[in-house]
Amino acid sequence: MTDGRPLVPSAPDGEPAPRSLTVQLLGYWGVVAAWMLVISGLSTEPFSAANTNRYLDPLLRFIFPHLSPGEFVFAHTVIRKSAHFTEFFVLGCLTFWACRRGRPPRWRVVWMLQALALAMLYALVDEAHQAFVPNRTSSLADSGIDSLGALVSQLVIYLRHLRLDRFGLLR
Repeated sequence: MTDGRPLVPSAPDGEPAPRSLTVQLLGYWGVVAAWMLVISGLSTEPFSAANTNRYLDPLLRFIFPHLSPGEFVFAHTVIRKSAHFTEFFVLGCLTFWACRRGRPPRWRVVWMLQALALAMLYALVDEAHQAFVPNRTSSLADSGIDSLGALVSQLVIYLRHLRLDRFGLLR
């Protein structure tokens, strides 16, 4: 405060000053970048199928003690592929959120397409990264599962928008 005036500008009526566009962009896209780092971390050797057996096998044997060897391998695969789907479902949601940045309307096709494009591109980058990681394999099928997770996230966001619109709950 100098000469009785605050150094930081504020909005009228005591409301906080709007954040600068740079700070706003860093806030939204920083979360997306952080989630991408989590995905990259999960694509490393400690999370390979050979290593996750140490965690998943005892859990599966405890929950389903009568699984045959074939059923056991199937359950392990379903869990691992569900993780791919979920990681990119979250990435799709976060990317849409970052594209929207709190702006009305609640849904735009361009935000959906941007979120899908970024998530699908990152799915390919993630699989390319895995090609260079010991005990990991690169698979276009996994990229497809990743992309499906991002696509389903956009479908859920769109259906939520339609439902809120139908009941007049959009702000």
